[in-house]
Amino acid sequence: MPCRGPQFSSPIISDPMRLLKFSIRVLVFFGVTGASIAAAGPTTRPMLDQLNRETTSLYQQAQTGIYRVQLPQPKWVNAYAMAAVKHWDKQLDPELRKRLEQDPPEVLQAAELQPGPATQPSEENQTTTIPGQGTYRVVRPNAGKRDAVLGGTLRPQPTTAPGFAPNNLGLLLDGEGHLLVPLYVEREAVGAEAVKVAGPNGEVTAAKFLGSDRQTNLTLLQVQNPAGTAVRLGEARPEIGSLVMCIAPADGSGHLAVWSDGAQENGIVFTTDGEVAGIARFGQFLTGSACRLIERQIVQYGAVKRATLGVLITEIRADDPLRRKQPVLGSKSAMRIDEVIRNSAADRAGLRPGDLVLAIGGEAVSDLPSFAAAIAARTGPTQLQILRGEKSFTTRVDLQQQK
Repeated sequence: MPCRGPQFSSPIISDPMRLLKFSIRVLVFFGVTGASIAAAGPTTRPMLDQLNRETTSLYQQAQTGIYRVQLPQPKWVNAYAMAAVKHWDKQLDPELRKRLEQDPPEVLQAAELQPGPATQPSEENQTTTIPGQGTYRVVRPNAGKRDAVLGGTLRPQPTTAPGFAPNNLGLLLDGEGHLLVPLYVEREAVGAEAVKVAGPNGEVTAAKFLGSDRQTNLTLLQVQNPAGTAVRLGEARPEIGSLVMCIAPADGSGHLAVWSDGAQENGIVFTTDGEVAGIARFGQFLTGSACRLIERQIVQYGAVKRATLGVLITEIRADDPLRRKQPVLGSKSAMRIDEVIRNSAADRAGLRPGDLVLAIGGEAVSDLPSFAAAIAARTGPTQLQILRGEKSFTTRVDLQQQK
């Protein structure tokens, strides 16, 4: 008995007239679609054009509240940079040490920079310089090494007036001219000198140093007769997966990004409605509300007053093994208590080593700066959200300001 495969009934194929009508419909559909695509043209991209317009508008809106700032070099930078050198100093080869002592580096001050063409021929012994604040080693190019296309060595072109070399950004917070800079600079590093800044209109003016906070890595300045529009500071972190614009503090360049809790971002983060969500520093994040809290403390006291909780803490990073040991933590940001000081506010509240602090006074804490901001200016009974093992609970701690 012959083997027959499964039988399919197709009313279209079985009826020639219906098959013809179906074929005509298909041809008409693809014909109309093809004609629409051809009419639109290969260079017309309405959605991309709209995205481009919205991005341009957002960037321009952000610029109205941003100042370019020329900060002096913080003293802590030198100490940080020299730590490694001092560590290896005694192990340097004597001959290398002698050569370094006999051939000290040449230096160049930022005030010496003069605007020039972006590219120009260079003599073999001519120096190549990088504009910026502070001093730099002058690097001489090797003889004969020139740009293959333009015939000369490439050199950066300063875009500002001689004597003004901005190296950071300042956010205009209000009509009183308060500028928040995402970098900690000591008062003694500034001294009695005014800080040079340039507003959104490009006019260079002087700003007064009001104070700074090492724990949150912020500095507050004040400029008279501020130009531009004060930024709007947000209250919370951006939602994971949302679109943000990040403005780099070093040069003011910007880019769009999908927010993934700021692990790869470094700069001032704007939401799509033009609000400043906060400041990101490669996994660390200060919300706009935290920045406002620090600003108010510096304006009122010239420094940030903090209560004493009485714990030694460690920042729990995204790759910390503790996340695998405590799945309940998930992607939540937290600070781990390593030690509780006896007779402290934390000790009296019953906190233990190993507890994870998720929030202070309703303010989420995910890193050292956000922890430092959340505890600033708080006094008296304060609510803490704690994760102990797999149990999450809230408790109250009586915070007292340092005297």
